[in-house]
Amino acid sequence: MKLKNRPIPRVPRAGLGAILALSAAVSSLPAQVVERFDADPLAGLGRHVFFVEGDAAARFAFLPGEPSHFPADREGTLRVLYDTTLPAARLATHIGPTLSLDADFDFGAILTIRSQGFFADPNGFSQIAFGLWNAATTGLARTSFPSDSFDLVEFDYFPNLTSFGGPFLSPSVFGGNVAGNAFFNFAFQSAEISLPLDVPLLVQCQYNAALRRLNVRLSRHAQALTFERIPGATVSVDLSRISPTFLVNVVGIAAYFEGYPSLRATVDYDLLFVGPLPSPWSVVRRRMLPGR
Repeated sequence: MKLKNRPIPRVPRAGLGAILALSAAVSSLPAQVVERFDADPLAGLGRHVFFVEGDAAARFAFLPGEPSHFPADREGTLRVLYDTTLPAARLATHIGPTLSLDADFDFGAILTIRSQGFFADPNGFSQIAFGLWNAATTGLARTSFPSDSFDLVEFDYFPNLTSFGGPFLSPSVFGGNVAGNAFFNFAFQSAEISLPLDVPLLVQCQYNAALRRLNVRLSRHAQALTFERIPGATVSVDLSRISPTFLVNVVGIAAYFEGYPSLRATVDYDLLFVGPLPSPWSVVRRRMLPGR
C-alpha cells in the first residue's frame, strides 16, 4: 500500500519578543508523549497522530508481527531505514506545549540498531537521529550548508569510523534563525564510542534550564525490566551561547539525505517519549550481571 505524505501543518512565526514570553509560560507545562509503536503510526493507528514529510514510504515501515524485543515491549515495531542516498523524510507528532531554553524537559527513545545490512563508510559522516523540532521552522536540509534546520534539539549518533576517529555520540542543538543558516546558532558535544548492534538501547535526553545544558546518556538492555548504563555513552552539551532560543513543538524521527552512500542502517524503534522515562522500565549503573 502506497503511503501518502501528510505534511505537518505550518503556522506563522510570531515576533521574537512575544514568542519568548509565550514560551516562558508554556514550556513549564508538563509535556508527555509515550508512543510504543505497537500499532501502525503511518496509518494513524498509534496512540498519537503522526505526520510525515518527504519520502516516508522509502524510510519508514511498521512491522505488526515483529516479536517483542525486551520484557514489557509489545509486539510490533517501527523500522526506520537510514540510507543517505534516499530523499530525506521524517515522522513526528505534536507534544502540546512549546519547549525552549526557559524550562527543564526530557525526551528519549528505545531503539535497536540492526547488524544486518549495516554499513558506515569510513569516508563518510552521517547520523542516526531523532529529536524535537518546530513544525513551522525546521527544514529537512539538516546536512546542507547553509542549513534550514532551525529550532532543532536532536540525538545524533555517527557510526562512521573515520580517519579523525569515531564512532561519535554527538547530540546537536540549533536555535532560532540567524542570517539564514542554522549552523550560525548551533551547539554540539561529542563522545567517541561504538554502540552495540542488535541490542535494545535506551536513550535519555534531559535539558537543565538552570545550567543551560542538554545531558544525554545511553543504556543497554540488561535483564527483565532493567537497562544498565553504557560506560562512556554520556554527553553534556553547553547551550549557553544559543541565541535566540529554540522553540520546539513536535517529537519525531528524521532520516537525512546526502547523495553519498555514507550510511545504511536499519533501526527498530519501540518507544518514543517526551517527559520522564515511562514505567515499567528502570536504569541502573553498570554492574556485573549473572552470565557475564
